[in-house]
Amino acid sequence: MSIVFEDESEIYKKKEVLATLDDRLMNLSDKKPYIAEPTTDSAYQNVMDGLATYLTLSTTDLGNVTLGTDNWPAEEDFVTTLKAYVLTKEGSKYFQDIKFSEDGSKVLAIRVSTQLVALNKKKRNGDVIDDSDKQIEAMDGYRALVEDWGDDVPAGTFIYSERFFAVEGFKIIRQELFTNVGLALAAVAVIVLLTVASPITAALITLNVAACIVEILGAMYYIGIAIDSVSVINIVLAVGLSIDYSAHVGHCFMMKGGDNKDRRVLESLADIGAAVLSGATTTFLAVVVLLFSSSYVFKILSQQFAITVGLGAMHGLVLLPVLLSLFGPKAFESAEVPVGKSKVCKDVSQENDLALEEEQNEA
Repeated sequence: MSIVFEDESEIYKKKEVLATLDDRLMNLSDKKPYIAEPTTDSAYQNVMDGLATYLTLSTTDLGNVTLGTDNWPAEEDFVTTLKAYVLTKEGSKYFQDIKFSEDGSKVLAIRVSTQLVALNKKKRNGDVIDDSDKQIEAMDGYRALVEDWGDDVPAGTFIYSERFFAVEGFKIIRQELFTNVGLALAAVAVIVLLTVASPITAALITLNVAACIVEILGAMYYIGIAIDSVSVINIVLAVGLSIDYSAHVGHCFMMKGGDNKDRRVLESLADIGAAVLSGATTTFLAVVVLLFSSSYVFKILSQQFAITVGLGAMHGLVLLPVLLSLFGPKAFESAEVPVGKSKVCKDVSQENDLALEEEQNEA
């Protein structure tokens, strides 16, 4: 991770600040932005600090340049001194930290290399993975720290790290997760409302799917699946997979006539439950072979699909029937009221007999 300073004139004007930049980076290892203590070459490398130390201790002028009373060369001799310094034994390690113009007459930029402390966490199975939350805090905190320096450092100063490409992904992926899953649930709610044609049933089905997604996220945390581009795509796909198990049961419930919601639920499960369970089983069997894959993408996909199928089937065959028996609406007017012996109980004929007897008594 590097702090990049541009503009030769600005670098020279702020040379004292840049040479003592380590003072501003001390004691930040245990809090944002989690910068490793600048006490070793591996954790901190600053060409301006090295040059200042060399000019103070060395008795030899660099590039035949006369130093001023402050032990620094004049501005017009700064480039010459810097070029001579990186050719010395002490300054050779900073050669890659300076960007000269093509003709070597100007310093376009310098960088100060720093390092973050290890920002990892352990999964339940003992594997060590990146702690995305802390890495996001470190990136944002580092940028805020440099911005707070304001005019003390050259204008246009910025932070650069190849690692930030991945961390930016971690930062955006969380927002994308909520946005995409929210839009998928909204789309499911609209489509189910149009196909089932019952606001209450559609709301119960959508609530059922939303609860399934929450439980999938909880299962992912328990087994140590990180939120990344692969897992987020699978979570969005899980909305479409889990709705399949609930929508069929909800629609079948609306096609069962009568006023006894418990009986309507049992009739629905008798009609469609086996088909839903068979669909869940075949989907699981289609991905179970990938559970043993060495590919990260296939392994995560199979694990999430297995979780989705299991929880989706449980919600469609267990939770939704309970919700329908408690809050389910009346059946469609076109639904046929069952007569005679029920598929699930012998109470239907008895109910009809009692209803007929009550009508005769009233008459």
